[in-house]
Amino acid sequence: MPRILVVDDVATIRKIVTAVLGGVGYRVTEAQDGETALEFAQKQAVHLALVDIEMPGMNGLELISKLRALKAYRSTPIVILARDGKDENIRRAETLGANGWIEKPFTPERLLAAVNQVLVDHYVN
Repeated sequence: MPRILVVDDVATIRKIVTAVLGGVGYRVTEAQDGETALEFAQKQAVHLALVDIEMPGMNGLELISKLRALKAYRSTPIVILARDGKDENIRRAETLGANGWIEKPFTPERLLAAVNQVLVDHYVN
C-alpha cells in the first residue's frame, strides 16, 4: 500500500488525515513541519505528500521546492492542504511543482477521493 506523508502544523488535521487514510490501509506518516518532513522523505520513500502551506520554520512552499530538488521526488505527487482555493500560495505551490490542492475543511470522503484520484492518475495512467 502506498506511503503518504502528511505535513501540517495542526495536530488535529494530521490525526484526521491519518485516521481517514490509515483506515483504508494507506501507510501514513505525520510531520509537524517542513524540516521534519524533509528529513523523513530523505530516509524513507513516500508515494504522495499532503502539505500545508503555512507552517512555522520551513513552510510548505519551501518544502515543495526542496523535495522537487531531490531526484527521488521530482515527480512524486504533492498536494496542498489549503484553507482557500483562491489563495496566491496555491498558485505559487503549483509553480513549484505541486500537483493540486484540497480545500480545508474537507470531509473524509472528499479527502479519500482526492488522494485516490491523484495516486491513480500518477501511478496507473
